Amino acid sequence: MTARFTDPPNPNVPRLGIALSFQRRPDLGESFEQAYREGLELAAEADRLGIDEIWLAEHHGEEDGYNPSPMVAAGAIAAVTSRARICFGIALAPLQGHPLRIAEDLAVADNFSGGRIEPGFGQGYRPEEFAAQGADYSRRTRAFRECLDIIDVAWGGERFDYEGEIHRVEGGLLRPLPLRPSQRPPLWLGAAAPRSRARGVRRGAGLVIAPLTAIDHTARQFAAYEAEAAAAGITDYLPHALYREIEVGDTDEEALANLEPFLEHVYRVQYAPERTGLTYRDPATGESRRLTSDDPYYLSREFIDDRWAIGSAAHCAAMIDRWLDAMRLDRLIFHPKPAGRPLADAVRAMERVVGELWPLLARRRGR
Repeated sequence: MTARFTDPPNPNVPRLGIALSFQRRPDLGESFEQAYREGLELAAEADRLGIDEIWLAEHHGEEDGYNPSPMVAAGAIAAVTSRARICFGIALAPLQGHPLRIAEDLAVADNFSGGRIEPGFGQGYRPEEFAAQGADYSRRTRAFRECLDIIDVAWGGERFDYEGEIHRVEGGLLRPLPLRPSQRPPLWLGAAAPRSRARGVRRGAGLVIAPLTAIDHTARQFAAYEAEAAAAGITDYLPHALYREIEVGDTDEEALANLEPFLEHVYRVQYAPERTGLTYRDPATGESRRLTSDDPYYLSREFIDDRWAIGSAAHCAAMIDRWLDAMRLDRLIFHPKPAGRPLADAVRAMERVVGELWPLLARRRGR
């Protein structure tokens, strides 16, 4: 089988991406229409600035309008950009419909975008999202596997049959063809558990990790993925993608002040520790505890510095430099426009990362 990715191995500086979730803040007067329109404007500005990738995720039934349809969003982004790759990190395969239909949507988006689509899938972790669609949460892993099977076979462009426990295909034929049917589609997976890592390695998938993991834990996850690949005899290059919060200011204090009001919404509402099961291991005592939104450590400066790069350009460059010493990173993704942030401020945030932070980081990595 062909490798899924053509990334140059061991980049000196990772490719830079932004995350788009199209969330609104009704308490700040934002409408759904505004959040989605400004999200597309942000994508166009990212493309203009030379940002390499735009990453889309998926959730359902969220009051802030969190994008439930990455496929539709990918088509809209393809129409307003010309060079940035459009990646899914992560779409929920069991809630996307029949896998052959997913493959068709991907192929259409691939043609619209000139081959810039990089799908990424997960099995989901919120039971309420499955209940709302009448989907069987207990069988989500099987549905996820069958989805990946069918997409891979369909992508080759030949007529095929498939008999699974959940999905069947009789005489299936993917049309239109994707731009490169001879190459398996790029595939990103979120795989924190050992069994999930083994599945991702067997699939030749890149590993994407969300923004809440501490850096030392993140490095161990990437190392475990590489060890799994080596043990399985996988020689394909499996890229690493990492979501982080990144914000550049004139000073560390200014950067945090600029972003903090929006972090509060994202990490006390959408990704509150009560929803994510986030834990903390006290380095002094070695004891672990489940975090809550009112824990003094949660969203403290210590918490932030354990995970994110928020500060002056020099501070952020030094932080990311340490990350790159600790682990290989092929793609680094940040969220310039969390819900409620004015578009102009989000564009300025991208400009500072591209114009100030990234050149400084490149100089540090060239040492």
